[in-house]
Amino acid sequence: MSSITGPVVSEEGLDSLHRLEHEITVLIRRTVEPVWAGGYGAHEAVDRYTYPVLAALDENGEQSLTVLTGRLGVSKPTASRQVSRLSRAGLVDVRPDVRDSRSVVVSLTPEGLAQREVVRQARLRPLHAVLEGWPQADRETLGTLLERFNIDLDDFRERGGR
Repeated sequence: MSSITGPVVSEEGLDSLHRLEHEITVLIRRTVEPVWAGGYGAHEAVDRYTYPVLAALDENGEQSLTVLTGRLGVSKPTASRQVSRLSRAGLVDVRPDVRDSRSVVVSLTPEGLAQREVVRQARLRPLHAVLEGWPQADRETLGTLLERFNIDLDDFRERGGR
């Protein structure tokens, strides 16, 4: 029987993991490049690397760079470069954290929120076209399962990949 690192998995469980690995690979390949590679609007500071910063700030409000780094799942230097790029473009504000002089707090500007919305609308168009034949309940189920998957991925990352 095939084995993966970690607990012993039954053949049936391994088959479902193989299928999930395949489907996630296909999903990433088909959405990141052909569907969402463009659609970041005309603003030169917003791209596939900086858009998640805008999205995280929109969804969670202002936050320290450290918290933002964790949410994005990138290194602090990477998050800092992305935030600096957005700050120079006037899409985010960066200010010292009054609670910790070694830290900064990042927040969306009105222009940053507008750019977030431009990209969101561009992303919704192909998503709507793909899912227009799906019943609402199936859309909701997919969203619920993806949310659960993402939460578990975050927990896995926080445990150091164990």
